[in-house]
Amino acid sequence: MKKRAFTLIELSIVLVIIGLIIGGSFKVLKTMRENAKITNAKNDVQAAKNAIIGYAMSFNYLPTKTFFESDLSPIKANQHQLLYVHDTALETKNICAFVSTLLNVQVDHKDGTTQTIPNIAFAVASESANKNLQTKLTASGGGAFKIEVRKPYEKIDDEPNPINRAEEYDDIVAWVTLPELQKLIDCSAQPFRFLNNDLPKARLFQPYSASLYVENNISSVTIVCNPPSDKNISSTAGTFTGNPNATGTSLRTCTATEASPGTRSIIKKFLIIIDP
Repeated sequence: MKKRAFTLIELSIVLVIIGLIIGGSFKVLKTMRENAKITNAKNDVQAAKNAIIGYAMSFNYLPTKTFFESDLSPIKANQHQLLYVHDTALETKNICAFVSTLLNVQVDHKDGTTQTIPNIAFAVASESANKNLQTKLTASGGGAFKIEVRKPYEKIDDEPNPINRAEEYDDIVAWVTLPELQKLIDCSAQPFRFLNNDLPKARLFQPYSASLYVENNISSVTIVCNPPSDKNISSTAGTFTGNPNATGTSLRTCTATEASPGTRSIIKKFLIIIDP
């Protein structure tokens, strides 16, 4: 029996089919590799975020960039580091004492709108699958800074380091606002407040002296009491002095105000009892 050979057309069709299968396989493998890189980037950012929160819970302030990269970052030393940005004032001062920060996040949405999220405590960004960190921290005036988060797949490169190459934006970015961080570290247990519960009694025509104290402040505090003088007892900068000239009581409303950051104030009433 004579064997029938493949014609050139048939061979061409077979080769095309094999090529399509191989090409499709490569495409699937490429997609799988990209997805794996993106998943790893998300895991790295989440691990870094959790490490920074844990540090804040232990010390009540944020780590420096150097400490983050050497001790907290999940990235190995021979890899590109994660972008870690924060309000540097939170590095050495009690997070619970702040009312605002100088860091914002600006997010570009697919529909063309832009959302600005204020009072960011810190943010972490990964270069993701393309190994090109495209997110940059920029000054936005008045001492403030912003992180620009672009639309997915928008062709751009805001950050020229380590690679200056515009391509589809795929960075993974996560952030924590100041109120969120304060809730996580339970700032309700350490409020800015007066330490005095009440003031000592005074005696008629006898020298009197008493001072007010505050706690959990991170800057200088100004204390003003009203009325500033009553029954010959005057108040200056939270200190009461004088020789009371009448019996009875003297009610003072005192306000303590921090110099910075923001304008935190607390108000408390104090009663001075003057005995004969």
